[in-house]
Amino acid sequence: MVESSISTPLDFNRMVEDVEKALSKHPLCDHCLGRLFAKYGVGLNNRERGFSLKTMLGFKLYDDYLSKKVGRESLLALAENSGEPLTRMFQKLFTESVNPKKCFICGGRISDEWLDSIAEAVYEKLREASITRFIIGVKLSNKLREKELSLVAETGFTRAESLKNEIKREVGKRVMIKYGLMPEFEKPEATAIVKVNEDLDYRVELLITPIMLKGVYNKRGRNISHVPWFTKQGGRRYPLSIQEYLESRLTIPFKAKKVKIHAAGREDVDARTLGAGRPLVIEIVEPLVRSYDIETVNELIRSDLVEVRVREPASRRDVEFLKQTSRERRKVYRLLVVSPTPLSEAQLSELEAYFRNISIQQRTPIRILARKKDVLRVRKVYEVKTKQVSSTSFEALVYCDGGLYVKELVHCDQGRTNPCFASILNTELKPVELDVLYIEH
Repeated sequence: MVESSISTPLDFNRMVEDVEKALSKHPLCDHCLGRLFAKYGVGLNNRERGFSLKTMLGFKLYDDYLSKKVGRESLLALAENSGEPLTRMFQKLFTESVNPKKCFICGGRISDEWLDSIAEAVYEKLREASITRFIIGVKLSNKLREKELSLVAETGFTRAESLKNEIKREVGKRVMIKYGLMPEFEKPEATAIVKVNEDLDYRVELLITPIMLKGVYNKRGRNISHVPWFTKQGGRRYPLSIQEYLESRLTIPFKAKKVKIHAAGREDVDARTLGAGRPLVIEIVEPLVRSYDIETVNELIRSDLVEVRVREPASRRDVEFLKQTSRERRKVYRLLVVSPTPLSEAQLSELEAYFRNISIQQRTPIRILARKKDVLRVRKVYEVKTKQVSSTSFEALVYCDGGLYVKELVHCDQGRTNPCFASILNTELKPVELDVLYIEH
């Protein structure tokens, strides 16, 4: 035996009084009345539920009329706000026809045919994009939502459902039964968004779920940006970007709109990224081809200058994780540093000894102040190893926290980084080459 979803015994007399209360306030079609009582009963759609409730009200009103509890004018007002079967009852009693009023919520537009037409429009969008697993989303106009909310507030009913829910359920069910496509709530390939205006006119937009791929990249050349970088005059600042490179290799095979990249931080444009590479997620936007093989993707993006290796599928959570942990990932940099004056081995040894497990205070570098706020950050340098290249140049390996501005660690940035190599060696220093050798994975 199926248990009732209602915690107290169902009071049919109270329910009929509630139906009468609702219809005395506003004209309502079967669907819109049924939604007010959506959590009563099982196996009924709102149209069936609404018609059944009006039928029950008809029983009560006929009995009230016979016992002279209600008169002709009250019956006429309820028949105008209800439609069938109350209009038929009124005509039978008074041999007068009734012109039902348009529904307060939908103007009489909601019907099985209306829902069928939305389902067909959704299916066509899904078919065009070769989508087989989907979910339905609904966006109602503000005025339509306000009407719904005002009706619920006026009646005080607590077991209503929204028009949004009804459309999602009924359209999804129709697409599944009529067209054989299955809703998929965990990993949908697309969301079909039904946008409904105040007059119940609608349009369907398809939000295709991107394909996300997790991997790493190495940048073996310099002056390669993450994303396209243009001057204020519209010219290119750098000839190549990682995003454009991937876009050129992946948009056509996936029939995608574009490609985005999400990385665990980013190196300077003139720096190379070597070693095991920097973690990233590739986002293939609005792909019409969804089947792929990891090895085939890696073949498509193989290159010596920008080397990207995809390892597995990814999700939005992976992107969030990359962003949240980028500063926590320790890194090893290699710098080639030049000095206007000769440096001794003893001075470099002093530098190594000083920068061991030391905190560095850095204000936002002058070179990026135009696009970032001036803030103070503290990062740790764990170790520095040096190798003399000539009397006026040396190589430094810096093992440090993520988010350290390593170029400024060399030259002090006019005192905005403290301490720095230049302050310890008491000379001007300039980093001329920078490589990222290791990023903690």
